[in-house]
Amino acid sequence: MEYSRKSKRRRYSNVISKSFDSEDDEDDETLAFFNNATSQELQDIISICSAEQAEIIISHRPYRNITSLRRTLNKEKGVSGKFVEHYEEVINGYNAADSIIENCEKISKELTGLFNTWGVDRKGNLLPGVTKTGEGYLNKQPDIINNSMTLKNYQLLGVSWLTYMYVHGFSGILADEMGLGKTAQVISFLGNIYSNYNEKGPFLIIVPSSTKDNWLREFEKWCPELKVRAYYGSQFERAELRHELRETKESYNIILTTYQLASSQKEDRCFLKHINFKIMILDEGHMMKNMTSLRYKHLMAIRSECRFLLTGTPIQNTLQELISLLTFIMPKLFVTDEVSLRKIFGVKTGTAAFLSTERVSKARQIMDPFVLRRRKDEVLRELPKKFEKVVYCEATDYQRKLYQQVIETTRSKLNNNMNDKDNTENKQINNTLMELRKLADHPLLIRNLYTDEILKPMSRDITNEEQFCDSEPQYVFEDMQCLSDFELHTYCVNYKYINKYKLKPQDWMNSGKVVKLKEILAECKARNDKVLLFSQFTRMLDILETVLDTLNYSYLRLDGQTPVVERQERIDDYNNSPDIFVFLLSTKAGGFGINLTSANVVIIYDLDFNPHNDKQAEDRAHRVGQTRDVTVMKLITKDTIEENILNMSTMKLKLDKKISSEDNKDDMDISENDSTNTEIESNEDSDEKTNKSKYFLIYIFFFFFFFFCL
Repeated sequence: MEYSRKSKRRRYSNVISKSFDSEDDEDDETLAFFNNATSQELQDIISICSAEQAEIIISHRPYRNITSLRRTLNKEKGVSGKFVEHYEEVINGYNAADSIIENCEKISKELTGLFNTWGVDRKGNLLPGVTKTGEGYLNKQPDIINNSMTLKNYQLLGVSWLTYMYVHGFSGILADEMGLGKTAQVISFLGNIYSNYNEKGPFLIIVPSSTKDNWLREFEKWCPELKVRAYYGSQFERAELRHELRETKESYNIILTTYQLASSQKEDRCFLKHINFKIMILDEGHMMKNMTSLRYKHLMAIRSECRFLLTGTPIQNTLQELISLLTFIMPKLFVTDEVSLRKIFGVKTGTAAFLSTERVSKARQIMDPFVLRRRKDEVLRELPKKFEKVVYCEATDYQRKLYQQVIETTRSKLNNNMNDKDNTENKQINNTLMELRKLADHPLLIRNLYTDEILKPMSRDITNEEQFCDSEPQYVFEDMQCLSDFELHTYCVNYKYINKYKLKPQDWMNSGKVVKLKEILAECKARNDKVLLFSQFTRMLDILETVLDTLNYSYLRLDGQTPVVERQERIDDYNNSPDIFVFLLSTKAGGFGINLTSANVVIIYDLDFNPHNDKQAEDRAHRVGQTRDVTVMKLITKDTIEENILNMSTMKLKLDKKISSEDNKDDMDISENDSTNTEIESNEDSDEKTNKSKYFLIYIFFFFFFFFCL
């Protein structure tokens, strides 16, 4: 009997949206799936199933019963009865997710309508007709808070909400947009339960390494009465700290440490695991979105009565992430088969969406009471505006030539490998995407100027250096072949015997983005602006350092290699010194949890595949404490893969905005009343030849996106 696609999905959804009442029900659903699923559905849900194997399964239909199905798959060459087991494990995982959602639904009903009971909206303002707030709402900040510091209305609401959740035995997620003072709200909450509820701790706060010193400073500023101990240092220092903290439990209220220490070495994990914390708070809590990760497993093992996650990144619309977050913040409320639950993380998105679409909608609805999120345009009308510019840069002739060479070479290889059955095509696409991204940034990120003819005498000359005197020139030559032009230039600068091979200033200035950057920085300098300059690649930051030296601009730098003990010092130096013009930052290390409100211009030199990482970077400047309008510029090399990345990022941000919208209005377009204004600064339209290349670029990008990112 023929089944339409719609009827198949409806049948699967109806059966697996509830737990199976009997083994026969499970067998009936399994049989229905293997008799009716498309090739793509088989591959998406059964991750070990290839396209060829899916066709074998389809070719032997219909299967009369579950015994016949297993017998056929075990007998037929190329497939296995394990496919049936794998499918049933995945479905059991979805049933475990249903159990979590059902249990959570009962609890969430208690929290629904809390703000109405208090008589306030999410901004902390009284509702129309209300003259007095309800019991449990803080009308003023706790007395323990430094009286020179003042919480805003929406922050008082946040402290009230955190307190209510803790007192009533709930955990939650404070998801205010970046720059709204989540740190201040958390410190005030801990001060409130310390002074008004006699809760002395211990409390645990886990933060990214780059924000550790800032958290300690904020505690001293907002609530110096709370005793905070930083669990950090060398291996020897931490061993002494562990002994001291075990012996003097009454001498502190809070232990503050980093993700790296809390989830890496066994001694650190065991120490934290055996302390019974009252509350565990995770800054940048979206790091807990994958329950299959080692970090998730280690942090889940830490005992605490209550857990709060802080995140400025919107919760994504995937069942995996929603279930991970719910399970992490409320593990005691759910008795689930974790092994089964983890199986849903092996399911690909796409046609398997019918398994989770309904669940996602329900999970989000249930999760809402456990999440408090406010946006800057809702609660900070006085915050200066943020203007976003997409600045298109014309590639230099040399840069464009190299870019086209990569495209033509890849196109030729793909055409020659059309009939190959191995993974060489996937690998080639992956390598090509990275090459194109590098060339769109700067041609010195690949090797072209340093030809083999130049490297051969270089490899001989460098052996005159003491460090390389025992090296074989042939091996040095082979190593040099793997380096980029700028890495080789760095060697030439550092070693006198090959100094004659170093590049000239016109070489590192020969990039469309650098040409545009030179113009932008000159304008910013004339206006007395201060600039944050972000890049994904630390090697690109190396080149930008050389560019800034050439332009004679003062700067500082912070990336993942910057020692943690020096990071806050550099941030303070930049914020406090009007003479430091540019702060170079890697998007990951410099994009989380730090305050750089002395800057009013943010330049994103290259985009992240996840647009929320770029948003995090932008909001280092556009946050509470900013007094000037902030301009964000995204540099895009025209007619390159970066345009496709930009389009996908824009699409994702619009989708996330629509999903998180609380009203019924269409949020797909940016409102004119929003605190963010967007404009595009572009050049002339590209010619016909460039447009043809665009189609090939789109193919490469979407191939990579769907096969590597989803």
